[in-house]
Amino acid sequence: MTEDTTQTPPPEDPGDEPPERFSDRVVDLATRAFAWTEVYTAKAQAWADRQEGHSRSGVAVGWFTRYRQADGQLFALLLAAYFFVTLLPAVIAMASYADRDPTAVAGRLIARLHLKGQTATLTKDVLEGAGGHQLTATLIAVASIVTFGLGIGRTLQLVYGRVWDIPARRGVTDQARYFLWLLVFLVGCLLYVVETAVLHSAAGWIEWVIAPLWVAAAIGFLAWTPTFLLHSRVTIRDTMSGALLATVGLVGLRALSSLLFTNWLNWYSKYYGGIGIVMAIFFWLVLGTTILIVTSALSPAYAVRRARRIEARLEPPA
Repeated sequence: MTEDTTQTPPPEDPGDEPPERFSDRVVDLATRAFAWTEVYTAKAQAWADRQEGHSRSGVAVGWFTRYRQADGQLFALLLAAYFFVTLLPAVIAMASYADRDPTAVAGRLIARLHLKGQTATLTKDVLEGAGGHQLTATLIAVASIVTFGLGIGRTLQLVYGRVWDIPARRGVTDQARYFLWLLVFLVGCLLYVVETAVLHSAAGWIEWVIAPLWVAAAIGFLAWTPTFLLHSRVTIRDTMSGALLATVGLVGLRALSSLLFTNWLNWYSKYYGGIGIVMAIFFWLVLGTTILIVTSALSPAYAVRRARRIEARLEPPA
């Protein structure tokens, strides 16, 4: 027999293996982290699925779920953009007619907000420019309202339709609803501008007396809006919880603005110049529209709890 002369190669020395690359370690850590989050995400989803809709935890879960399904942050940005291009020109035009002295209006606003630097200069230029060219400012405001104003009602209708799981209708009558809603909103803005112009020299306690009326008007308006835009397929009682919470949020934002909004404007103008003031105002509008949309998702979630309570009261005793 022929002897096998094939030699077995010596075993490789573990020390000869190339060192693990940093990118491989990063990928391994990311894979483990993803697997860990998947486990806890599945547990959280299972817990959420077990919650009954009429329980407190079920209301919280339903609130978050409806906001997420409605693409809330996307519509908050869209709604802020519509308010920016319609509300801002309209309010500036209203202010130019509410007081015949635009310089005095600019001075009061600058003093009230403690504006300085480029922020104060831009505010003065805008208000004095609108006051000196009232017709042009009015035409621009009207053009903005006609072009973009109806989009506010349409956006709100889509948001409310998604959170209530009601298909939003769109027809000729809806355009009239958007216009009527916008008209009511602008009338409210006009009343506020006129009140500010009339009471600027009055005692401060008068504003505190009138403030509860504005709060009540805001609650009523926010409760009526989804009912009106959804063709009364939800009731004001159904929307009242979201309206109350939205009003609390907006009042809180108003109180916060008296503390931070001035610094916000001055900080943006310091680093970005005139465009920074525009950015600051827009971002502040985004905060307000986010509050509106987040709170609107509470109403349908809480309506489930209220309906279950009503059913429990109507059930005959065992």
